[in-house]
Amino acid sequence: MPAQLEPFQDSSSARAELVPFLMTQFTGEGACNTEQWLKRMAYWWDENPFAHAHPCRGWVLRDAGQVVGYLGVIPTFYEDSSGRPIPALIATTWAVAEDHRNAALAMGMMLQRQSRSALLVDTTPSPEVQALLQRWGWISRTQIRRSLIIRGISLARLAGLMNSDLLPLTNGREITTDLHRVQSIDPARPQKFVQKHVTPEYLRWYAASSMREHHFIGIVDPQGQLSSYLMLTPKSVKGVSSWKVMDWFTTHDTNRELLAMVGHLIGKSPAVHGNWWPFISLAAFMPEDPWTGVSQAYQREEAVNHFYCLPPEFKGQDIRSVMAEGDWGL
Repeated sequence: MPAQLEPFQDSSSARAELVPFLMTQFTGEGACNTEQWLKRMAYWWDENPFAHAHPCRGWVLRDAGQVVGYLGVIPTFYEDSSGRPIPALIATTWAVAEDHRNAALAMGMMLQRQSRSALLVDTTPSPEVQALLQRWGWISRTQIRRSLIIRGISLARLAGLMNSDLLPLTNGREITTDLHRVQSIDPARPQKFVQKHVTPEYLRWYAASSMREHHFIGIVDPQGQLSSYLMLTPKSVKGVSSWKVMDWFTTHDTNRELLAMVGHLIGKSPAVHGNWWPFISLAAFMPEDPWTGVSQAYQREEAVNHFYCLPPEFKGQDIRSVMAEGDWGL
C-alpha cells in the first residue's frame, strides 16, 4: 500500500508524534531537540496572533502508520495597498524520508492549491524546491543589494554618512526601542504594495521568537501610534559584526523616518545589553531602495530565495519584500 498523504490534524499527541521524525531529518542547520521543536510549534500555532488567519497547519505523509514526510505552514496576514488583511500561509519544515521522495511533488501540490484563497510565502534554501516554485509561476525575488553603514558618530562622519537622526520628526513623534509603547498602527499606507500586515500584537510576537534574537526600533506619536519601524538582529555578515536590519515598515510615501532610525542607530544600540556591533547591515530588493540618502561604506549583490504566490484577485500587484519573510527566525 502506498504512503498516504493527509492534512496534519494539530493536537498535543500529533505534535509529539511528529517531533521524532523532524529530529531525524534536520540534523545540521535548523536542528532542534524535542523541547525546541515543541516550543516552535506552540509559537507558530498557539502564540501566533494571526493563527486564525487560516485553519491549515500542513500535511503529513504516513507509511504503515509511521510519519515519513511533513510540510508545515504558519498562518499569517499580508495586506493590500489599502491595508486590508489578506490571509497568508508561510511554508515551513518540508521534509520527506529518502525512500518516499516520489511523494514530495504531491505534498507541494497540496500547498499550491491553498493559493486559491491565501497568499503563499516560501523562502526555501532547496534548489529543487525553488525550481519547482518557478515552474508553477511563483513570483521570485532572488537578488538584493547588501550595504554596510559604519556606526559610531566620529567614524560615520569620517565616512561621510549623513546625520539622519538630525532630521526632525513631526507631530510629536519620537524614536523608541520599547515595544510596549506601541498601542496602534498608523492607518496611512503608501498605496503601492502588497506587504506584511502589522499590528502591535504581531510585533511583540515576532520579537519574542526563540529562534533568533530580534530588536525593535520604531517611531511613535504621543498616543503610541506607530508610523515606522525596523527589526534588527546581531549577526556576522561575511565575518563583519553587524546589526542586520531584517524587517522594515513605514506608513509614509517617503523614507524619511527610516533614515531617521538609521541615523539614531549610528550612535545608539537597539539592545540594552551586548557588544558594540560596528556596522549596520541593510538589504534592498531592487529596484526599490528604502535606504536612498544614506552614505554607505560598502555594497555588494547577494543571492536570496524569496518566493510568493498571490491569490487570483491580487495577481499582478507588486510585493514589498523584506529579509524577514518566510519562516526565517520563526
